Amino acid sequence: MKTFKSAVLAFVLLTGIVACAPDKKEDPVSTPANTDDRDKYVGHWLCNEVSKVTGPTSYTINITKSSASSTEILIDHFYDLATTAKANVSGTSVTIPYQQLGSFGFAAGSGTLSTATQLNLTYTTNISGNKDTCTASCVKQ
Repeated sequence: MKTFKSAVLAFVLLTGIVACAPDKKEDPVSTPANTDDRDKYVGHWLCNEVSKVTGPTSYTINITKSSASSTEILIDHFYDLATTAKANVSGTSVTIPYQQLGSFGFAAGSGTLSTATQLNLTYTTNISGNKDTCTASCVKQ
């Protein structure tokens, strides 16, 4: 009888230890091993931009993967222009290197993917000689 009580006590204790283990929390922004960081960015995003030159405006960008580099994304309609900007991603960080935007002008900046559906960008542009500083809060559609 003593062995049976010991076995039941051991079972209850082990069940309690396993049941009390903390649940693993899923990070919606983290990328599992062996996946492409760019996957989190691909899609249509509604951007609410605040420009020092033009004020607030909203427009949609489309982000796709570049075939030129495993870290590069392409941002169509960047700065609400009919052109594409290139950016590099590493985890939740975005870098927009200084570049020419078609025949419009130049841009550079950075950003952060703060949640799976929230992308925040800060950048400067020089379009036809007009220098501008912008912030954009973009929500994945």
